[in-house]
Amino acid sequence: MPDMIASQAGLRRTRVLFALPELGAGGPDRVMFELITHLPRDRFLPLLMVGRRGGRYFDMLPADVEIHVAGGGRRYPVRAYARLVDSLKPDIVFTTLRMNLTAGLGSFVHRHRPVLIERQANAIAADFAILRRSSLIKHRVAEWLVKLALRRADWLVAQSADMGAELRGAMPAARRGRVVVIGNPVDIASVEQAAKAQHATVLRGSPALLGVGRLMPQKGFDVLIDALPAVLAAHPGAHLTLLGEGPDRAALAARAAALGVGDRVTMPGHAEGVLATIASADLFVSSSRYEGFSNAILEAIALGVPVAATDCPGATREMITEGESGFLAPLQDPVGLSAAIGRALASDRVAVAARARAHVSATFGRDRIVSAYAALFDRARG
Repeated sequence: MPDMIASQAGLRRTRVLFALPELGAGGPDRVMFELITHLPRDRFLPLLMVGRRGGRYFDMLPADVEIHVAGGGRRYPVRAYARLVDSLKPDIVFTTLRMNLTAGLGSFVHRHRPVLIERQANAIAADFAILRRSSLIKHRVAEWLVKLALRRADWLVAQSADMGAELRGAMPAARRGRVVVIGNPVDIASVEQAAKAQHATVLRGSPALLGVGRLMPQKGFDVLIDALPAVLAAHPGAHLTLLGEGPDRAALAARAAALGVGDRVTMPGHAEGVLATIASADLFVSSSRYEGFSNAILEAIALGVPVAATDCPGATREMITEGESGFLAPLQDPVGLSAAIGRALASDRVAVAARARAHVSATFGRDRIVSAYAALFDRARG
């Protein structure tokens, strides 16, 4: 009898299939992990589809999560996804990253009709404006496919007000009310605990400036390097560390050398102890040209590190109020970025960081964000 009651209770729960390429160490991976882990089990039964097994967050999943590894490592496993949807018959499918396109195309194939909710990870127009420089036809086609997939969704999740406005423009007029803005979750105690368990990359300089992200045009590290001579004029002991790897490494190193600051920029590549390294910085600098929602900024704030950032499209200004919880610079402006860094270094950084922590805890605290997603899932199922 207890087993029957439990089974009946399980049938009443909303079956949510989370689909993403992997549960590694990236920002979107962390968001999905937090949702899967903390959705209330009396209302939801989480299922997971990933393209490959393993990864930082994959290895931390709760034991009650039903895991399906499908697609054989294919970038867009449309058929495997469609077969899984027909087999599992979830009430809701929730996707992000390139699984948005997989699910959008798969919706033409599978017979079962769950509610499809897609979470867009980046600003579409800004992202493809940069990508088209490398291959115009390829990325025009890719952009068209991305927008097609979004139009196949029943609901869209935007991470910021900026992204919400863009996604509403991509949706049919009748469904623009089904674009919901939900930021990314943070649990400050968990971030602090994780940082304490890691070994930090030793940062040089006093002050020690840190940027984190893939070495690519989106992150604007070229603009940050251009800003560095002015920063060094006011703070001769400063040193910039760029933590990450990417295709722009050689170009960034050459740029720093040409400006005479090659010995003041270190690029150590990937590091396991990212949180511990952020915690050891004097100032976290985000020079991005655009963001969906910068988890790196969120984590820096959670760790009590002051932030100077470009006021780029995305959620940055939703985390940072100029002079109160951080410092903002105009987009793609080395002079403005060096001035924002200067204001940050001259400020009461402890007080600024404390105000920033209080703001993100109240606005993007994990329980608040998970509750927002739970309400969306309830509403979407009807």
